[in-house]
Amino acid sequence: MTTFDEAQLALSDRGRRAQDKARILREALPWITRWAGRTVVVKVGGSVGHGTTAQAMETAFAADVALLRSVGLRVVVVHGGGPQISHLAERLGLRSTFVGGRRVTDHEMLEVVRFVLLGQVNPRMVGLVSQAGARAVGVAGTDGDLISARPADQAMGFVGEVDTVDPTVLRSLLDDGVVPIVATVARSRDGQDYNVNADTVAGAIAKALGADKLIYLTNVAGLYDAFGSGGSQLLSEVDVAQLRAMMADGTIVSGMIPKIASCVDALEHGVAQAHLLDGRLEHALLLEIFTDAGVGTMIVPVAATSPSTTRDPAS
Repeated sequence: MTTFDEAQLALSDRGRRAQDKARILREALPWITRWAGRTVVVKVGGSVGHGTTAQAMETAFAADVALLRSVGLRVVVVHGGGPQISHLAERLGLRSTFVGGRRVTDHEMLEVVRFVLLGQVNPRMVGLVSQAGARAVGVAGTDGDLISARPADQAMGFVGEVDTVDPTVLRSLLDDGVVPIVATVARSRDGQDYNVNADTVAGAIAKALGADKLIYLTNVAGLYDAFGSGGSQLLSEVDVAQLRAMMADGTIVSGMIPKIASCVDALEHGVAQAHLLDGRLEHALLLEIFTDAGVGTMIVPVAATSPSTTRDPAS
């Protein structure tokens, strides 16, 4: 009689691969069950890949979004478009100037921003998600009074801050099973359009929707306990108090501050969890949401008080 060990050794490579997939599905099922019907806001840059990998990574990201929708998650995507804006501005002979990570935006640059976000990046992302099998609709911050903006700083030109968010149009689309893809051009009460930071918009939308998750796809693996030092380690989970301490002691570098500030604000206003993921990692969204360990940094309002982590699907 063939023993279990002998049967395992006799498995073909094809059989082993099938078993690995079955284990992954078994691990994912409790998470899929837990998150069905929940709202997730995902912020992604204008291109989730780099160089020759951009198209493949964009396609993979769109497929992940479509899969999330197909298993019952209510997904809102908020996108930027910084590299594309800089590229077009350079072609037009416009100089890109940044202050505190934000692009100084005069009349000419605002037109570039509008053209890239509304005319290039947004329809491309809508098309990719639609091709992947989920219904998607492009939404500007100016649509349905979604985002009301106010000027950030006169010296910055037409750079805006989020004043208010009216999520009515997003709720309507989500209720219809549609994935809203949001471009972050917003309008003030006096009718002036503004270029608004996409990280800030994602946090504000998550807060307005009472989202269960706010996810940022970045160009780093997540948060580190001693960023830049040789011994730094990726933090799997942190709470708001830890984040405030890290901002105060300079552990969080300037490029991450808008994301972290948006996470803190969202978590303090009812969003359950925030995540920082490496957008260069294929299927990072699925790995973070549907596996026990995750792949990035999860941020929670307060530290867990029991030995079981909040990454436990039963918690």
